[in-house]
Amino acid sequence: MLHSFKVCDRVKRIFNMIGFAQKAGKASSGSLAAKTSLLRKKAYLLIMSNDISEKTKEALTSSCTKQKIPWIMLGNKYELGTSVGKAYRVAVAVNDRNLAKAIMNLVKTMGAEVKSTGVVEWPK
Repeated sequence: MLHSFKVCDRVKRIFNMIGFAQKAGKASSGSLAAKTSLLRKKAYLLIMSNDISEKTKEALTSSCTKQKIPWIMLGNKYELGTSVGKAYRVAVAVNDRNLAKAIMNLVKTMGAEVKSTGVVEWPK
């Protein structure tokens, strides 16, 4: 069983890694920029907020399914936006293979079920 403080620390680490990706120029923040990265086959991981609209979520996840890119749901749009230095963002694409793998490994250690076409939200 996961302890809440360990999950919280790991979520903070994920947000920090997203920030590193943004600073390194290896992230596309915002739904339109993320969709563009997916279509241009630059993205290795898509991170969406839990409060994303269903229509936007379906559009992004369908692109992920076609490209076989994993995706996760993490935090709300303000937390995701803060991690990339913006007011709010509902989607961020990680365009670096190593950072995407590191984030996915952290997600796996949190007890989430990881699939090739997405991640089921981990237990709260």
